[in-house]
Amino acid sequence: MAAVDPGTLNDPARLAEDFETVLERLEAARSFGKAMQQQHLFARAKKLLRSAEGIRQLYRFAPRFDAGGVFSGGDWAEPAQLQTALVSGTLRGGGPNAILECLSELRMLAIAEGESTYAGMDPATARTFLEQVLANNLDLLFPVVTEETREGDAEAAERVENLFHFILERLGASAILESLISEVERVLLQRPIMVQRVESLLRSARQALGQFKDDDRSVDYARDWLSALDGPTQLARSVDRDEYAAALTGLTHEQLSLEAETFGWSMSQTGLVAAQHADLLRHLVDHAPDLLASSLALNSVGAVSLSTHQNVITDIIRFAIWRETARSIYGLSKMLDQGSVFIRPVLPGLRRLMMLTIHPEVAETLREASEWQDPPDANVLLLAGTVSVLGQPRGVDQGHNPTCQAARAISLWAQNDVGYLLELIAFAARENEIISHFEGTTIRSSELSFGLAKTLHTELDPVSLLLTPHLDRIYMEMSRHTIGREGDGHRWVNPELHGWWVHRGFAELIDTGTGAVTHCDDFIRTFYSAYHPLYNGGRDLVYAQPCGIATTNHSAELVGWHAVSIQRVGCDPHGQWRVYFFNPNRDKGQNWGQGMFTSTHDCGELEGESSLPFEQFLARVYVFHYKKRETGDSSTVPDDAVARVRQLIAESWAADKPWDDG
Repeated sequence: MAAVDPGTLNDPARLAEDFETVLERLEAARSFGKAMQQQHLFARAKKLLRSAEGIRQLYRFAPRFDAGGVFSGGDWAEPAQLQTALVSGTLRGGGPNAILECLSELRMLAIAEGESTYAGMDPATARTFLEQVLANNLDLLFPVVTEETREGDAEAAERVENLFHFILERLGASAILESLISEVERVLLQRPIMVQRVESLLRSARQALGQFKDDDRSVDYARDWLSALDGPTQLARSVDRDEYAAALTGLTHEQLSLEAETFGWSMSQTGLVAAQHADLLRHLVDHAPDLLASSLALNSVGAVSLSTHQNVITDIIRFAIWRETARSIYGLSKMLDQGSVFIRPVLPGLRRLMMLTIHPEVAETLREASEWQDPPDANVLLLAGTVSVLGQPRGVDQGHNPTCQAARAISLWAQNDVGYLLELIAFAARENEIISHFEGTTIRSSELSFGLAKTLHTELDPVSLLLTPHLDRIYMEMSRHTIGREGDGHRWVNPELHGWWVHRGFAELIDTGTGAVTHCDDFIRTFYSAYHPLYNGGRDLVYAQPCGIATTNHSAELVGWHAVSIQRVGCDPHGQWRVYFFNPNRDKGQNWGQGMFTSTHDCGELEGESSLPFEQFLARVYVFHYKKRETGDSSTVPDDAVARVRQLIAESWAADKPWDDG
């Protein structure tokens, strides 16, 4: 017997033939035999859902699904009775039901396109159903990386993404334009460094703009954002991108001033940067340096920062700001606005990156991870990336990697110890390793073989791409050194990994030996007396502090343990006390169940911050650091507040854990 070519096992055409054979068996089977054939069919469908071509092949059979008995004996038998609100949970739940749901969406698409008919379900109703499904599940159509998705089935998520893109292609992006624009607005308000997902959303929105009236709100927003990406001025839009730099030479100073002001305003309003902005900055440093502040939309502090250090800033622009690195212009603007250039190590540290000899493997990694076919030199990429991190310390994220500790460390150093961060960047780039210490023991990342990330997903900013593999391994090695000690290892790891400014007081809610929740009321009171200004003597937080939370899904079920940092505690514009924190997830707006929706704007958040009401945040904390000598009287914390937080904990992530309040 001839051997089967493995390649044919994944060929969509061959898979479709196999699927049709099983479908014919299902069609011919008697009622008592259909269940077995259905399972065989679902197994074949699962394979076809792996690729766009496979889904196209699968769709050919959709008009036969109902008559063939694909949905017989189940909840999907009557399409007119299906509810859009249930689709999300079924798809996220995985398993055979998720495959059945995918087939149901294809059936609904066949009805919407007139390829199939069904009593009680006309094409318009079917189309509306699918539009609502897509609008309700944009995070599946354009995936969002969170702790929950990292813990989920990646292949199942890919199948759903493929399916939804197929449906969107058939229906047209106009079907979900308003939802697309709302999602773009929500994400941009977080001001992330990595904006590829936003650009993908806007590309889909672009396809739909011609089908809407000019006075439509969603159209106006979409055009503003697309203009910010494509070029916000008439000149930028009227000439080819390659011709824009040359066109600038023909402008008067007054015209250049308007050009600079428009680019700066567009960037500051949207957080998006057009490639031509780099051409404009490079032109201004040589021909109209007095317009640099306007083109960067600088505030009063930023203007002073620029005028005081104009020579160095000019050098940075000439060296690092190119079309390929234009996104870092936003970071440069924020770095100047924050006055970071007046911190002694910053400008020398940035200058050093211009002349640093970068390790060949590091250089290759930085250039390969770039989205450009012919990327700039590694020094350019690294300097531009460093400027972004210094300007947007809360815009750092862990991407698809289980490396929240590393992302949090980079963000904290950019805020609390920028000189140390610049030293790490230079050392890691030159040596392709990091040397750290744990209680006097030297730890070299080059001598360590593993961390939490088995394979690093490289869709990261250049600084994170450089440092994360080393920090990941060092964190694991430090954790190994704490094995056998009583208590949570973060008590010792966090100060050693992050720095002297991490408070040595430490509270933990989980007994590491038994997994039980211990001394819950004392834990709650201690957090109040350490962080709440009404109970800690009115003290503000000086240095952002690392903190560990239990992440939960929309049902308040435990997903896993996650590293965040407490930035500050304060009253929001509505008079409610909130904890403002940094979440290393790329998307910081999340549903944690129990009515907890992490806010990223409109509640007094700074760029890149998340926030929750004080009690809600505390109900997800399981370890935190605090300064023992700067706390209030924990006995003054109201009993009813303690009881509310305790109940939130008991009814969510700790519901299945033993409790020991002795």
